[in-house]
Amino acid sequence: MHRNRTRHSMEQQFVELIQEPSGEFENFHRMSLTDFNYLLSKVLPLISKQDTHLREAIPAKIRLAVTLRFLATGDSFKSLHYLFKISSQLISKIVVDVCKALNDVLKDEIKVDV
Repeated sequence: MHRNRTRHSMEQQFVELIQEPSGEFENFHRMSLTDFNYLLSKVLPLISKQDTHLREAIPAKIRLAVTLRFLATGDSFKSLHYLFKISSQLISKIVVDVCKALNDVLKDEIKVDV
C-alpha cells in the first residue's frame, strides 16, 4: 500500500484537506490551519529529514499531521498506516520524534504535570 506513496500524493492529500470547505482540516487535526502552521514553523528544523537515493523523505507537515492525528484520536499505527500510506514502523518513529520536538519547542509555553 505505501509503496505507491510519493511526496506529490501526500502533498495532494494535504492540499485537498485544506481546501475542503466544510472545515474538515480542523476536524481532522483538531486545530485551525493557523495553529497547525504555527506548530509546523516551530518544529520544522527538528523534524525535517533529507531525501536519500533510496527514498523520498516524509515531509515535515505530514510528520506533524500524522502525530496530531494520533494524539487527537488515539488511532492505532496500523489505522494511520492506511490513512497516510506510511508503514506502521515508521509511524511509531515519527510520533516519538515529533512529540519530542513539540515538547522541546513548547516547553516554555505549556506546563505538564506528571
